[in-house]
Amino acid sequence: MSIYLFIFLYLYYAFLAFWAIFSLIALYHMARFSFINFTSFLAMVLYVIISIVLLKVSFMYIGAVDWGVNTGSFPVLFNYMSI
Repeated sequence: MSIYLFIFLYLYYAFLAFWAIFSLIALYHMARFSFINFTSFLAMVLYVIISIVLLKVSFMYIGAVDWGVNTGSFPVLFNYMSI
């Protein structure tokens, strides 16, 4: 049984979509309902900066992978079962 690696890439993109939606909601609530002071502003800016850095590193590693490769799940197990 083999699985294409690009399936994991699409799952990662779906995770990023949900993460982006929830991040936008959280940032909106933080900006709208928190007290407008330096601490809340700093928390929002740090969250955005850290998120951008993590996304950049993530896409850098994703770009180095050949996503068209098949991968076998538990190939050793299936070799023993075919004996």
